[in-house]
Amino acid sequence: MATATPTLRFTIEQYDRMIDAGVFVTSETTGAPPGQPTGVELIRGEIVMMSPIGPRHEELVDRLAAWSFACVPPGVFRIRIQQSLGIPGHDSVPQPDIAWVQPRGYATERPRATDALLVIEVAESSVRYDLGEKATLYASGGVPEYWVIDMAEQIIHVLRSPGMSGYAEHQVVSRGESIMPLASGTAGLSPAP
Repeated sequence: MATATPTLRFTIEQYDRMIDAGVFVTSETTGAPPGQPTGVELIRGEIVMMSPIGPRHEELVDRLAAWSFACVPPGVFRIRIQQSLGIPGHDSVPQPDIAWVQPRGYATERPRATDALLVIEVAESSVRYDLGEKATLYASGGVPEYWVIDMAEQIIHVLRSPGMSGYAEHQVVSRGESIMPLASGTAGLSPAP
């Protein structure tokens, strides 16, 4: 008879102590350049390895970053690119591809989900996860608007009206259509042709 494998769970404070101690920094044995941070997120108390991103993903994140900076006047929001976002009530520290957050300093504490106005994830192979687990996490943390850009289908999933069990609104934006974030009525975006 098989027994369940125990799962180690961590708080955000424990996760931060591990980061400070260099636990997630690569060594010669990983094949990556020594001293580089590995891609991990804390999701509901579990440390989750992030999928490596390829050139298409990087290119789209670069374009989203340029679009964000172009349509958000300086000082109105801060644009964070692949940086952490704290969700304390769920012991989670995801690293969304793009996050528009409140314009203040975060040197002593990362922004929280309640500081976010828009979170965007770019999905190549993680669409189900991003629309499932991640969507529920961001909604229950209070992120008012969450977009998942499905690279394979060339569509944008726009999720709004967060609640504890997920988002009440889910709109799909296809090629030829445009969407504007709630936080900025002048910043239209459409899926790439």
